[in-house]
Amino acid sequence: MKSFRITVPLLTIFLIASLTSMRFMGDPESQEKKYHYYENPVICSGCHWDKFDRWSTSQHSKGFTGDFFQAQFYEVVLPSLSLDEKVANANEDCIGCHSPTAFLSGDMIPKRTKEPDNHWSPNPETRTRAERGIFCDFCHTLDRFENNPPFNHDFISHATADVDPKRGDLEFPWSPHHETATSEIYESTVICATCHNEQNPYGVWVKATEMEYSESVFMERGIPCQFCHMQPMGGKPAKMGFIRAQNTDHWFGGGFAEFVEGAAAVYIQGEDLIVSAGEEVEFSILVKTLATGHKFPTGSVEERDVWMHVSLNNAAGEELLHIPIPLNPDDPNDKYFITSNAKVAYPSHSTLSEPIERDGLTEGDRLYHSAFLDSEGEFTFAQWLCVEEIENRFDPLEERMETYRFTIPDHLEKGNYYLTAQLNYRRMPDPLADYFGIDRRPVMEVSMDVRKLVLN
Repeated sequence: MKSFRITVPLLTIFLIASLTSMRFMGDPESQEKKYHYYENPVICSGCHWDKFDRWSTSQHSKGFTGDFFQAQFYEVVLPSLSLDEKVANANEDCIGCHSPTAFLSGDMIPKRTKEPDNHWSPNPETRTRAERGIFCDFCHTLDRFENNPPFNHDFISHATADVDPKRGDLEFPWSPHHETATSEIYESTVICATCHNEQNPYGVWVKATEMEYSESVFMERGIPCQFCHMQPMGGKPAKMGFIRAQNTDHWFGGGFAEFVEGAAAVYIQGEDLIVSAGEEVEFSILVKTLATGHKFPTGSVEERDVWMHVSLNNAAGEELLHIPIPLNPDDPNDKYFITSNAKVAYPSHSTLSEPIERDGLTEGDRLYHSAFLDSEGEFTFAQWLCVEEIENRFDPLEERMETYRFTIPDHLEKGNYYLTAQLNYRRMPDPLADYFGIDRRPVMEVSMDVRKLVLN
């Protein structure tokens, strides 16, 4: 089992080391952008109806209106700004990526959404301009970025009060509504990096998805983020355009079923077992990541959980015995990587909130995630208050072996049983969702393996 204690970046980021003392990038005062510089996405839908339809169900479209962001920003982020002068502008870092045109317009505490619904509504009477999230005209008027690689919303926009040229990756683009231009940034991972690489006020890289990718074999093979998250397809990029061999989906899928299922696999090692009652059994399980161009899980890693549940089942698939992972006495951090329902997790800083259950799962499962610690050394879900990260997530294409031991119960009858290893994923622990009063996120099966055990 591999774990890391991170207090400084482990990645090759020397190009930006001299800039780490800056609070945030993309200073809105220097860009002087306003809400009305950006066209309503509904206007874009007139020609790009299919892309609008896909975007409107994406996480980008609800970057600001999502129920979790709304609850965390207004109920936890804002009340914590006075805790430390280093986090006094944490709200700006949130808005910079979750509602970038609000950030560029100087609207750092936009009006709270009345009914967070996790869906994009075009109704102008109910939709404020901050609630557009990460939308068409913002992305397609981007010019460049301040850093290489980009991080902390360091985007530079060329948007003006006029109908601006729209930029993209198509060759020879044309539109009757706006001028068009081809830009290499839309074929590069830099456009993703500006928000998917984030260094918090304490110098901790709380998001490093693009940097994780840059150190993977996928970059060497020339497979950019867009290949998976904006899947190539043929067709018309606009209804009045011509059919192209290369077109892209605008769903921006991430930690959802079609991406998570099969992202890694579990393999119980060895042949079928023949055992007796009271016998101690030892076996190993290989866990291997197969299809992620970055660490798994990634993104908001303080919330994302991958865990392996191991059990002894009967022929009907009913669990008879949960088999916990043994604690590694040689790794003082192993406690962070075994599921626990102890109330040791804080939604904010440990001096500002009461602890809640950390996982809300069957205790004793192997857990793959990042543990964020605050200045008091307590586990926190507040990335802006993290002073230290401890993690055991998977690198791309990594293989890792886990070893289990258990004793065959004396009361079991002779016959066939089955060792079952199930790797699961969820976007947020249930106790955190319950704390904010929002919907629990579904548990998704990543992989499963079964091995027969014959009790004689």
